[in-house]
Amino acid sequence: MEDAAKRATRRIIESAFDGVPRASTSLRQFLLTDEKGMSGTITDEEWRIAGITRTDAKWQDLAGLEVEHFGCLLAHMQAEEYRYYLPAYMLYALEHAQASILETAVPGCVVFALRPSRDYPAYSASQYSLLDAPQREAVAAFLRYMAIHAEEFTSGDAERALEFWALPRIGT
Repeated sequence: MEDAAKRATRRIIESAFDGVPRASTSLRQFLLTDEKGMSGTITDEEWRIAGITRTDAKWQDLAGLEVEHFGCLLAHMQAEEYRYYLPAYMLYALEHAQASILETAVPGCVVFALRPSRDYPAYSASQYSLLDAPQREAVAAFLRYMAIHAEEFTSGDAERALEFWALPRIGT
């Protein structure tokens, strides 16, 4: 049975990200880039097929199994893709908050992706740049939930990420 806090957090995320435009790059294309991008061995045909075989018209169409299969790709995404895929990843993480890292690495990866990089703060800022105030509030709500309900390692990371997301933002 889903608890009230999880339901409330889910509603906040769904509402804040409803209507986000579909990203042009599919999760399959991100995975292809992750696996072969550095070597430069992605063919035009592989890229085309990875793009046309996608199943999502909107982020709500992304199934949990798809998120799990493609794994921790948020770190590679630019602002447009980050805003589009983030809610699906957060909802998956909510459902698996108590799972150990041996079961799934996704919740920890999502929380980690919401911790601004100390080494590359400008990159983190660019990823978060398209998130509007309700979406930032949804991220903070997600992190508050994870700080309380996630397994120990992820909950500690969520508390640290909240130090950034809970701050008031001027102009957002």
